[in-house]
Amino acid sequence: MMNVLGITAPLFTLMALGFLAVKYNALSKEAIPGIARFVLVFCIPAIIVGNLSKNSPADIFNSDYVSIYAIAAVATFFISLGLIRSVRQGDAKQSSALAIGAAMPNSIFVGYPILLQVMPDMAAQVLVVCILVENLVVLPVALLTTEYFSADHKDKTLLGSLSSIFKRLINNPILIAIAVGLILSLSGFQLPLFIDESLGVLAKAAGGAALIVIGGSLVGNSIRDDLSTLGMIAGAKLLIQPALALLLITLWWDFDRQWQIALIVITASPMFTIYPILAAPYGAAKTASSSLLLTTVASYATLNTVLAFVL
Repeated sequence: MMNVLGITAPLFTLMALGFLAVKYNALSKEAIPGIARFVLVFCIPAIIVGNLSKNSPADIFNSDYVSIYAIAAVATFFISLGLIRSVRQGDAKQSSALAIGAAMPNSIFVGYPILLQVMPDMAAQVLVVCILVENLVVLPVALLTTEYFSADHKDKTLLGSLSSIFKRLINNPILIAIAVGLILSLSGFQLPLFIDESLGVLAKAAGGAALIVIGGSLVGNSIRDDLSTLGMIAGAKLLIQPALALLLITLWWDFDRQWQIALIVITASPMFTIYPILAAPYGAAKTASSSLLLTTVASYATLNTVLAFVL
């Protein structure tokens, strides 16, 4: 257990530092979105391009991981949607928006920093695959389902919803970085040394900045909502999703042990930071913010337990 605490303690210390910095005005609350944007626009793309440009796609993409992760995440979304609707007595639109949080782990801001500690040589590779699954499979399925249930969007056609999601994807700097990295990988073009070193410097900044963002974003949130709903969301994210992943790993054919560990770590991470922003158009921002706080705090116990189990 001491070894596990040695992995997670620095990460949660940085989260606490971000929280205290914003709480006591050493860092303004308004600065947190800017730091998050820096990580998403510069640091993560640097990791992706630097990693893909040095490897072939066949060396990076693990089809078993992609399949299990996609199945576990989509299944978690629909299971949590049913559970949340049963607790909230209807309101499918908000329930669907809230279920997004249960299905979408924070692979960038939490999962990646943990994997850097557990398996530094594979962390970037796992992150690239997670980003593809989340943005091309899980999030579109969740958003389309939420739009279907949304009473405020009855006049929006399925084609219109698909068009909106497609625009979101093509403007995503992380997916653009994956496309650039794949082009470099397939062409065999080697980046000039000064560019490669610049990408390396940006990549090193990702972990610490991401954790500060997590902590700072929790300031102002409070657990003042239906505790049964919050518990359902947190339980689905921290317990049901990793349990489904573990079940699928057990049932799957030959699957690399390192990728198994990575999958359990990612699925056991709390939900992504922009969860309240995605839930806001459906009137669920307050509950989403509360569940983000509860799940992130609870993940200290669950992640340590998961790491002790898999390591």
